[in-house]
Amino acid sequence: MKKQVNHTIRKHFNEVIYHTARYTEIFLSVLILVVIAKATIPLIHQLINTPVLDMEMEYFTAFLGQALSLVVGVEFVKMLCRHTAETMVEVLLFAIARQMVVEHLQTWQTLVGVVAIAILFAVRKYLLLKEDETTRHVDKL
Repeated sequence: MKKQVNHTIRKHFNEVIYHTARYTEIFLSVLILVVIAKATIPLIHQLINTPVLDMEMEYFTAFLGQALSLVVGVEFVKMLCRHTAETMVEVLLFAIARQMVVEHLQTWQTLVGVVAIAILFAVRKYLLLKEDETTRHVDKL
């Protein structure tokens, strides 16, 4: 009888911890989205107020870096909400692509980035189950 009570208390405690962690994740996701929205406003303002003829390569590189950082942030929020391997692979793809596009890397660093992206595409294509395949496998169990 005592083991059953301990098991019930432990189970309830685990559920409380899980729900607390989940709500904390949701709160942080909302907070990150607010920061992304707030960071987007000056980016748009800067873009609108910069004359086209004054846009140099440094400006474009800085703008692209900021914009792609916001995209990585949005993908990260999606990963927090979905909890799937596919969203994690997408976040990694965007983060690596951002690094390669914005930073002026050495040739070997660019090669490593290309190989990493190729590996992530292969993982997504061959190792991750599509949603309909997942439900088919669950139905067979």
